[in-house]
Amino acid sequence: MEFAVGGKLGTATKPPCDDTGGQDEDREPATTKTAYAVNGVSPEVAIAVGDTPDDATFVAVYSGNKLPPEVKKLINGS
Repeated sequence: MEFAVGGKLGTATKPPCDDTGGQDEDREPATTKTAYAVNGVSPEVAIAVGDTPDDATFVAVYSGNKLPPEVKKLINGS
């Protein structure tokens, strides 16, 4: 999927994994990266996250079982 990274929005935090339900106390700490806008998509729908715009990963935010139309458009390339 192709998308264009826009301006910086701030910092995004990825919480540590808790697959073991608190039993593994040696888990990795939370990590932070820069959050960027995705051109043509509201930040309420999706952002890009990475150390630089060139390595940013697309992250869609939605609830339910249907992707927002803006995200579908990017996926389908139309």
